[in-house]
Amino acid sequence: MRAVKFFGRERVAVREYPNPKPQEGQVVVRIRASALCGSELHAYRGEQELESNPGHEPAGVVVDASRSRRWRDGDRVGIHAVWGCGTCEWCQRGVFTFCDEKRFCPGAHAELMAVPDYACVPIPEDLSFAAGALLAGDGLGVPYHTSRRLPTRGGDTVAVVGCGPIGLGNVMVQAFLGARVIALDRVPDRLRLARDLGAAETVDVSAADPVECVRDLTRGRLADAVIEASGRPEGFALALKIVGKAGTVACNGENTQVSLHVGTDLIRRDITLFGSWFYHIREYPEMVDLVRRGLAVEKLISARYPLEEAQAAYAAFARGETAKVILEP
Repeated sequence: MRAVKFFGRERVAVREYPNPKPQEGQVVVRIRASALCGSELHAYRGEQELESNPGHEPAGVVVDASRSRRWRDGDRVGIHAVWGCGTCEWCQRGVFTFCDEKRFCPGAHAELMAVPDYACVPIPEDLSFAAGALLAGDGLGVPYHTSRRLPTRGGDTVAVVGCGPIGLGNVMVQAFLGARVIALDRVPDRLRLARDLGAAETVDVSAADPVECVRDLTRGRLADAVIEASGRPEGFALALKIVGKAGTVACNGENTQVSLHVGTDLIRRDITLFGSWFYHIREYPEMVDLVRRGLAVEKLISARYPLEEAQAAYAAFARGETAKVILEP
């Protein structure tokens, strides 16, 4: 089979690998769509050569279900990015991300994958494989899981700091749920994409004072909730400045260390701060229902490439020119 290999220093190429064979409780899936994720850019820009690739948002068709009792050949499936042990209490509750023995979906930018059967979710016939990759992966999963934890209601103002793929997904979901979305970024193309996905207002943080802009747009109230999706310390600091009294800040960006004054930033304004990572597999049917109610999830996709053009796909993705990018083996 063919799969993408990372060579480091922004170099990738397609190489031949042995076809995977399923172990007990696994299925082999022929991948039809595999989404790029911003987390992969660390390895893409790094120095180290990888055995394969860090892709983890695939969808496709089961081609070998001989070792599984859950699926049959020909079933259309998406694959959850986090694989729990499958037997602990958290896994039985459909919360793989809390499993103490969790591991991550590896090498999804490939023609074939052997995966645990319990990590697969069904893709209905009325959804495309590309849509399935976004629902089963974190393209829609992260924004949807975040939305379930926010105490906002229709008509509230939600600011999204950082309009990369996850930020744009939050813009789309929040707008669909009835929020007035203010999108903040410094890249004009990303702000344009945010408007296309439903943002009522956009703020170029490099062109004006973003705090004053949000203050003006909300008549001094600031945002009812802020989703920090930049993964940068200055984005986190900005989120705390533009959230209003008794508001909520949700962190999707993978910041490693930030500055926080608990008294000023949280206690004296009754601010709630939480982190939100991936989604729970038990939430997947709710996301499918959201799409069937009209959420145009495929609008998140701004480019599609055949597997052979993975180098061009990553180059465009790394330049910040795209929303979600799909590889199609």
